[in-house]
Amino acid sequence: MQKDRSLMATAARILSILFHPVFVPAMVFAILIYVCPEALFGVNPKTQQWWLITISYITITFPLLTVILLWRLKFIESIHMHELKERYGPLIASMMFYFWVFWLFHKQFQAPIIVQSMLLGIFLTTVMVFMASIFFKISMHTAAWGCVAAISVICGLLGISGSVWFIVFAFIMAGLIGSARVYLKAHIMPQIWSGYVVGILSQIIAYFVIKII
Repeated sequence: MQKDRSLMATAARILSILFHPVFVPAMVFAILIYVCPEALFGVNPKTQQWWLITISYITITFPLLTVILLWRLKFIESIHMHELKERYGPLIASMMFYFWVFWLFHKQFQAPIIVQSMLLGIFLTTVMVFMASIFFKISMHTAAWGCVAAISVICGLLGISGSVWFIVFAFIMAGLIGSARVYLKAHIMPQIWSGYVVGILSQIIAYFVIKII
C-alpha cells in the first residue's frame, strides 16, 4: 500500500512538472501546428517553426529565469511558491512577458485569430490568477488547463480539423492535472475549481475581444 502511494505521488509530481503552466503556451501552439494545422492556414511551415521558437523562448525562458532570480535573491523561499506572497513577483513578470508575446503576434506578425486568442487568453488568465491570489490561493495549474480546454472547444466550434483530438487531450489532461494537485495536497477542491473557471472565462473573453479588435 505504501509503495502504491509512493508511485502515485511520484506520478502526480511528474505530471505537475511536465504540464506546468509555464509550458502551456508553447505546448498549445505545438498542438495547433501538428494536430490542428488548419488553425494556421496561410502561414508557411518555416514561419510556424519560427513562431514556435519565439513563443517557447519568451514564455518559458523569461518566467523561469525570473523565478530563479527571485529565489536566489531570497525574495521567495521556494521555486514552488507555496505561499501567496511568493506568487506576486513571478506573476507580475509573467504578465509582462505574456502581453509582450501577444502584442508581437497581434501587431507585428498578424497571426491567425485562434493564435492571437490563445495568447491573449493566457495573458488574461495570468492577470485573473494574480488578482485572485491577493485574496485567496488558486490553482495556477488548473487555471492554465482550463484555458487550454476552452481554446480546444473554440477550435472545435470553428470546425478546425483535428480539434476532436485536441479536445480529448485537453480535457483528459485538465482532469489529470487537477487530480494530481489534490493528491499532492497542493490545493483543496474550491481552489482547483476556481482555477478551471478563471481559465475558461479568460479564454472566452479573449476570443471575443480578438473578434472585435
